[in-house]
Amino acid sequence: MQRKDRLERYRGVRARLDPSGDPLAAMAASYVEFPRSVSSRITAELALSPASSHLLIGGVGSGKTTELLAVQTQLAEIDEDIRGLYLDVSKQHDIARMVPGAIIVQVGLALAGALGNDPALEFATKQLDELAHGYWAAYELDEGGDDYRVPGILISPEQVEDNVQRALAPLEQLIAALHKTHSHLVVLLDGLDRMTDMAAFDQLVSHDIKAMVGIGIGVVLVGPLRALYGLDRTMAQRFDSLHYQPWVDVTQNPDAHAFLADVLKRRVPGDVFGEGGIETLVAASGGVVRDLLTLAQSACVEAYIDGADQVGPAEVAAAIDTFGRKHLQGLRPPELDILQRVRTTGSFLHTSEDDLALLMTRRVLEYRDGGPVRYAVHPTIERLLAELGDR
Repeated sequence: MQRKDRLERYRGVRARLDPSGDPLAAMAASYVEFPRSVSSRITAELALSPASSHLLIGGVGSGKTTELLAVQTQLAEIDEDIRGLYLDVSKQHDIARMVPGAIIVQVGLALAGALGNDPALEFATKQLDELAHGYWAAYELDEGGDDYRVPGILISPEQVEDNVQRALAPLEQLIAALHKTHSHLVVLLDGLDRMTDMAAFDQLVSHDIKAMVGIGIGVVLVGPLRALYGLDRTMAQRFDSLHYQPWVDVTQNPDAHAFLADVLKRRVPGDVFGEGGIETLVAASGGVVRDLLTLAQSACVEAYIDGADQVGPAEVAAAIDTFGRKHLQGLRPPELDILQRVRTTGSFLHTSEDDLALLMTRRVLEYRDGGPVRYAVHPTIERLLAELGDR
């Protein structure tokens, strides 16, 4: 293969394997539904109770965004009277500064965009836009002075409880307009799983989510993994249902292995990976979709550097080794001790911040495939940990 042809080949493949790419495009091109998926259960519950609230929890890279988009698609297929609205709330606002009212404002603006240019909704849309981004206001006549800037809620709001009420009123006008064509609205909120301030997350649930459910909006919210553990698990009680999107156990579940192999095959031409390459990558991913795509990307880079026309065993092995070494860097001796215990005994108790950190960074994987919960270290670091243990 000529150098230019090889470049174009691997450039195209790498783009299709990008785990941070447009989820809508990936959904349309290569979605594979896992049997008895979380999305099918959430869709069923929303069909029966459109104004219910749902918390979706899962590890990084487990496919939560894909499941949200699947819910949106399935709702449209089941009941045309339900409007599903997907929204990544981290796209317009720094999630480290989330405050009550920030979600409602974004839902309102997204709904206004979905409803189109309706003159009757201009005032409500303008209100939401001003709340979101701020506006210039004039002093009263007796105060004098120049105009002053009122900050937007997505920048630095001050009266957070008032923001909820201010944002809710125009949203209700938009909901009334929606009801001319759809009886129900379900908002699918992505991005909040990246929040590290659990007190701020609790504030959003207590104010924004509660207020939206109160006016009849169904909510599916992707939350932080730590909301499943420790004292933070009480937050799940604020929702009607809790759903867990697990990593799939490719070691003990043949269906899970076939599912991830299909995910990869749908993204790349059949001749990109040599014999056994896809199976090796699936096993090394530990059942984490994002890691599978990252490993496949890295293997393609190795093949391009080597001047190979196809990704072979050497390139796959190099990608796995690089990924594993990266995930062992910076770990302290107590963390390595925990990983060695998980590797050798499968025992893992998530009682400390170190334990939770290993779980949330996917160094420890938790499998809940219907049977007893099983823990394992990520396959890419298993061999490296064994080498450290032998020293």
